[in-house]
Amino acid sequence: MKVSYSWLQEYVDFDYTPEELAHKLTLAGLEVDGIDYQGEEIADIVVGEIKELAEHENADKLSVCKVDIAQQEELQIVCGATNMEVGDKVPVAPVETVMPDGMEIKEVELRGVRSCGMMCSTDELNLDDDGVDGLFILPDDVEVGSNLVDELELDDIIIELDLTPNYAHCLSMVGVAREVAALAGTEVKMPEVEVEEIEEQVEDWIKVEVADNKLAPRYAGRVITGVEVKDSPLWLKKRLEAVGVKPVNNIVDVTNFVLMELGQPLHAFDYEQIAEQKIIVRKANSGEELVTLDDKQRELDKEMLVIADAQKPICLAGVMGGLNSEVDQQTTTIFLESANFDPGLVRSTAKKLGIHSDASHRFERGVDINLAVFALERATELITQISGGQVVNGVIDVYPEEVKKEVLPLNLERVRKLLGVELRSEEVKNLLEKLNFIVKGKEELNVKVPTYRVDINQEVDLIEEIARSYGYDQIEPTKPVGGIIQGKKSWPQKVEDRTRDILADLGLFEVQNYSFISQAAFDQINLPKGSQLREVVELGNPLSQDYSVLRTTLLPGLLENLLLNFNRKVEEVSIFELGKVFMPTVEQELPLEKLKLTAALMKEDLIDDWNLDAAGFFYLKGILEEYFSSLGIEQFDFVSAKHPSLHPGRTAKLEVGGKMLGYFGEIHPEVLDNYGLSQPVTVFELDFSTIVKAATDVRQYNQLPKYPALTRDIALVVEEKVTNQEIKDVILEIGDQILESIELFDLYQGEQVPVGHKSLAYSLNYRVPTRTLTDKEVNQVQAKIEEELDQRLGAKIRQ
Repeated sequence: MKVSYSWLQEYVDFDYTPEELAHKLTLAGLEVDGIDYQGEEIADIVVGEIKELAEHENADKLSVCKVDIAQQEELQIVCGATNMEVGDKVPVAPVETVMPDGMEIKEVELRGVRSCGMMCSTDELNLDDDGVDGLFILPDDVEVGSNLVDELELDDIIIELDLTPNYAHCLSMVGVAREVAALAGTEVKMPEVEVEEIEEQVEDWIKVEVADNKLAPRYAGRVITGVEVKDSPLWLKKRLEAVGVKPVNNIVDVTNFVLMELGQPLHAFDYEQIAEQKIIVRKANSGEELVTLDDKQRELDKEMLVIADAQKPICLAGVMGGLNSEVDQQTTTIFLESANFDPGLVRSTAKKLGIHSDASHRFERGVDINLAVFALERATELITQISGGQVVNGVIDVYPEEVKKEVLPLNLERVRKLLGVELRSEEVKNLLEKLNFIVKGKEELNVKVPTYRVDINQEVDLIEEIARSYGYDQIEPTKPVGGIIQGKKSWPQKVEDRTRDILADLGLFEVQNYSFISQAAFDQINLPKGSQLREVVELGNPLSQDYSVLRTTLLPGLLENLLLNFNRKVEEVSIFELGKVFMPTVEQELPLEKLKLTAALMKEDLIDDWNLDAAGFFYLKGILEEYFSSLGIEQFDFVSAKHPSLHPGRTAKLEVGGKMLGYFGEIHPEVLDNYGLSQPVTVFELDFSTIVKAATDVRQYNQLPKYPALTRDIALVVEEKVTNQEIKDVILEIGDQILESIELFDLYQGEQVPVGHKSLAYSLNYRVPTRTLTDKEVNQVQAKIEEELDQRLGAKIRQ
């Protein structure tokens, strides 16, 4: 929000310098981004009049001008522009002037002709473009030799405010003036309005119908006839330009002026373009279209509110007008609208269509419903003053449920407790009354809230207003009462931190993806119809179809990350994500949020000790084992499984303490094709809450063994369907009392092994902590293990 220092002074008396005002506004909660001294960069530019104009004798595209700037001698200036004539008044930069771009004007010789200064365009002066290619031709009534800044009234000071949504009441000059009046202890001077009307009645000119008063709780309008659409007077243009609004014509400029002055959006319709002179405020029909004032065709839906005539939409309510009812040079009668619309509906419409206008910005945050008619009258008066129009008698005002000032209770003891300041009842009253609240009572106060303060809904909002009015800088800092409580992280938070550290140490980079995905992502990862993961929470107002539902798996996001890197020739990627998925539930309105840990590995040149062409599988399996070990999770199992997104035969489910943890394996070749990936990818996706429960920071000390170990190797030939885990389970069961460890060190399939079988070789380490084992004891257990493996799994000792 840009605030004109000089314009502000029309509404409130104060004696603060711009810097003092900016400081006080910031302390009151209206953060100031900066102060811009208009005209400072062109302070040395003067008004000149062209007295002579001749062609340059040595250059076809240059002219030689004699320019009067009210000094003893006329300046000779060589110029390349072509739009000037003798008698034109133009901005002149004399020698030694420093231009806004830092260039210093010097006396130079151009093609043999001396040039003493420069005549300027709007671009060279950093002024708003006047639409002319060439010199800035000034009005005839400016005085030769005078300062350009003074003549064009460019000496204003602009204060830039960065307002948070709760300061919607300050999105106008009058709104800021109220804040300044509270600071300075003065009163706001509201503009006085007087409208002269002709005898004809407005009901005979226009009919208004509001289909839903909740979506448009107030709709007011006037008819003004006999208007002349033309350029606005200089004062109006300068007011708008000062606050960053580009002038259009006198009718549109007045609506923008009142918007910036009072904060009420207005819209002017060409009356003759309104079919049957009937206005209908209704929901759009699906498939209806409207070309808006920015010349873009918009497809509407039934959740959008429009202003329509008897045949078609002519305006997006609260957002932007339609080109089919635009006020232009042929317009002679206008229908002027001042309304109040539902903030949520305006916000969703603007977001869906990608429109952000000054009107929608204010309606989204809330506009005073009781301001509508006053703003309408203010605009009507100004339009008649500068366009010569006549006002049809009467105001259309559809306002079925009047909104009155809300009364909120305020407990003084709670005020003192929250602010830490011992304020008396009279002090609180004075602080609130300065902000135009009406206060009654003593210790238990009743506070009547102005309707323009749409952000005040509860007691704590009033307490914030008291703090602002009292001054945040006046509240002394105090130490917390009672003992100091040391903050610390919860166990799940600690496990999250450890997880990120461990996986980063193991060479994985963390990624964070949007929680929104496309429905099409489930097809890309081969999820079958009817899968529980396809039951999603759909977004009511998605950014696009690519982000239309809440994710139920992190897998699509990681595959997109891999594809993004792969397309940029980064073909080795190791990433992980710790993020939430969202599962809809029947029991509660909000979805169930679950934390998942997912990783993806795409690497070449990995060593494949097992010669199974699955180096990535075993590499990521090793990362998982190291991760679990670092969290103190010792008992976990990889069990052969199937998953629609993963490679058949290279997929495992993980179990911890008998509980399902998640899946791990290579991505299915079809899924790789769906994503356009040509390299193998290995992934896992685990339930993080199960990891948190299984993790421990308790570490048990084991004394170094005193007695030697006995080692036995065993090579087995088994059918391909027999898993390593099944074999290890049998060995551990039989050797439980004396078996210290078991390690698979070889896998072989070849000429000496029957077709459909494989050879697995294990190293078994035997030891007990209390004595030295004998060969006889170990051989007995070893023989028992071989026997049980044969009986249970058909495992034969490889000779």
